[in-house]
Amino acid sequence: MLETLDKILLASLGAVSMTREKAEKIFDEYVARGQVERGSKNGFVKELMDHADKARKDLEKMIADQVHSAIGKLDLATKKDIERVEQKLAEHSEQHEEHKRKRT
Repeated sequence: MLETLDKILLASLGAVSMTREKAEKIFDEYVARGQVERGSKNGFVKELMDHADKARKDLEKMIADQVHSAIGKLDLATKKDIERVEQKLAEHSEQHEEHKRKRT
């Protein structure tokens, strides 16, 4: 199972690092082997680049989801939590200052 996941990850990373130059080189290799016709270069390269773009977006989403999940498990304070504490602190500080003014 892990071996399959490793292969998927490596394939995704390869697709993510795809450039137009690499796609054209792959096409030229296919032409040399007789696997594709030279006239189909633009479509081939576009399809390969589209596939790489989709793989890149999928990988970014997967990583973002995993990071979000891992952070959620850490039970860290969120920005909203900190803002709420800051607001309460400001309110308490104002009350304290008001109380000090009343005493003097």
